[in-house]
Amino acid sequence: MNSRILFSIFLVWSVFSTSAMAQSSVDETKAAESDGYVRVKLVRGRVTVEGWDRDEVSVEGTLDEAMEKFIFDVKGNETVVAVRLPNRLGRWCCDQESDLTIMVPKNSDVLVSLTSAEAEVSNIHGGLEIGGVSGELRISDVSNRVRITNISGEVTLERAEGRVRVKTISSDIVAHIIDGPGVFNSVSGSVIISKVTGELDLESVSGDIEVTRSQVSNVRANTVSGDVELDAELKSGAVIETDTMSGSVRLSLGGEINAEFDLETGSGRIRNRLSDHKPKQSKYVRDEVLRFTLGNGKGEITASSASGDISLTRN
Repeated sequence: MNSRILFSIFLVWSVFSTSAMAQSSVDETKAAESDGYVRVKLVRGRVTVEGWDRDEVSVEGTLDEAMEKFIFDVKGNETVVAVRLPNRLGRWCCDQESDLTIMVPKNSDVLVSLTSAEAEVSNIHGGLEIGGVSGELRISDVSNRVRITNISGEVTLERAEGRVRVKTISSDIVAHIIDGPGVFNSVSGSVIISKVTGELDLESVSGDIEVTRSQVSNVRANTVSGDVELDAELKSGAVIETDTMSGSVRLSLGGEINAEFDLETGSGRIRNRLSDHKPKQSKYVRDEVLRFTLGNGKGEITASSASGDISLTRN
């Protein structure tokens, strides 16, 4: 076989391979239930999911050039949108990933499953569950039941109402304007919360915990090697529990404070600017303890640090 024939075969193969892996686009709309279920699955790329007032689901954008199958199916009250890739994708296979905008009825119950993809979700009021591995998640204007899980991408949540649960492994959680009970948990990232009304359960292993400009009733904030900062107005009978091993605790409290205080540090200092009560120090060990009551003592505020300082002020 001479060189011309070999070159021709190679050229035909190259053209076929390029066309087979070429990126395609989608622009489809289908009728859907106003309060149905919408399931979205994306392996890599970007997706925007937004609620609207129409009883329709619309999918628009470009599809992964390595796509094996695109699914947009409506059966009864359930809609599925998925971009399926081959089980084994070569490392140098393709650069063009999916970039989709999906419009859904705003009262839908939405489930988004991601791998190496980032997502932006907004205006969903029938419930939201989203899980990712390595992409950033940005969620806003959601209500009912909100569950967010991510491994290595930052989670940003703004304007959420109802029961909220957010968990990450190696990234930060930033939440703003949350109305309702919330659970926020990060292993090696920080948890930063502002303008929250309701109960909070906050936990981080090696990151800081920060709550600002909030009205709280019950707060539990635990971290191993980070600081805990709470700047909030207390509701009547509020119960605040903060604990850190090697960080500091800073409590800046407002409102009508009626609570029993129990503060303890192992090798740090307690600074009380909320009242005239002074901490007691052990004779032989460098630890400090401060216990006192303000008002009717209906609430309870505890703060503990093994090796950090504790400060108490009025905001």
